[in-house]
Amino acid sequence: MSELNFEPKYAFMKPNTFARGWHIVMFSAELKVGEIKPINYFNREMVIYRGESGKAAILDAYCPHLGAHLASNGGRLKGDCIACPFHGWTYDSEGTCVDIPYANSIPPKAVNALKAYPILEKNGFIAIWNDPENGEPDNYLPDIPVFGKGSNGEKGWGDWQFHRSRVRAKGCDVIENIVDVGHFGYVHGGKVREFENKFTEFTVTQISKVDRDPNADMIIPTGLSFDLSAVAAESLATEADAWGDATYHGPAIMYYYTESRSEAFSYQSWWVNYHTPINDEEVDLCSAVIVNSLTDEPLPQDFIEQYPLTAHAAFWQDVEIWQDKMYQPEPILCDGDGPVNKLRRWYENFYLPRT
Repeated sequence: MSELNFEPKYAFMKPNTFARGWHIVMFSAELKVGEIKPINYFNREMVIYRGESGKAAILDAYCPHLGAHLASNGGRLKGDCIACPFHGWTYDSEGTCVDIPYANSIPPKAVNALKAYPILEKNGFIAIWNDPENGEPDNYLPDIPVFGKGSNGEKGWGDWQFHRSRVRAKGCDVIENIVDVGHFGYVHGGKVREFENKFTEFTVTQISKVDRDPNADMIIPTGLSFDLSAVAAESLATEADAWGDATYHGPAIMYYYTESRSEAFSYQSWWVNYHTPINDEEVDLCSAVIVNSLTDEPLPQDFIEQYPLTAHAAFWQDVEIWQDKMYQPEPILCDGDGPVNKLRRWYENFYLPRT
């Protein structure tokens, strides 16, 4: 009896299928001028480098000549171009072969044989455009206007404090968190006061007010360097009025802005959370934060140091679930759940052809 093949309900469940859109691969501070690094996303080996002018580029990893990896032995840069360490074939940031040191001419097939990828560097991160149709990138990633303004400890923001890990999860597991009103009292130890979702073509937003609840359950991520329960208990003792606005811009990058006001001190924070697929089973998950005072009074130094750790832990509370769960294409939902099916239809648009 032959095995039956069933078409997945959603396009994003098909093997070796990845969302059209911008995906963060690293933060700007991780790539210095003159550096070449291998990266592996979307089941593809690539290299990222920053040329002499400071411009970053991403190309396929293997030289179309005889297949050497362009980052082997640290790679070779020539100005804003990358040279193969095997025979010196040199490519610009568009993947065009511009020089073969020992040849009188460049073979026509070599001119555009190396694939280059559109990238966007802004807000202190570097994002790659993934598109199976090789279409023009969509312009939906907004600026974070405060990024780069001053440094922590004074009236300023500083650079991203981030935590990244490669985990067993799929993008469809991660993004549903934006509409999941029901999990706060079981994962984050919270009680929801207000919760709303708004959808546009390229964004889905969660506007929420969530209070700490001493009677709610809370997941403690493994490997924390501090006592999350103690931090939660301390926050319960401090009356604060807090709210947050989280928006997915496209299928894989979330901005979160939050404010908290209390008698002790008041602060504002931006988060960037992203998930970039490695293959069908793994993603790079990252949570990054910057924080600043809402008043002219500087924030306590111990808070500045602890806040990023607590923020990363909040994201990793969800990771503890994602890395073990099984995706349910036909979930049994109740009237207390958020708009899960609406989110899935929105998300699937990034996997369907534009035309």
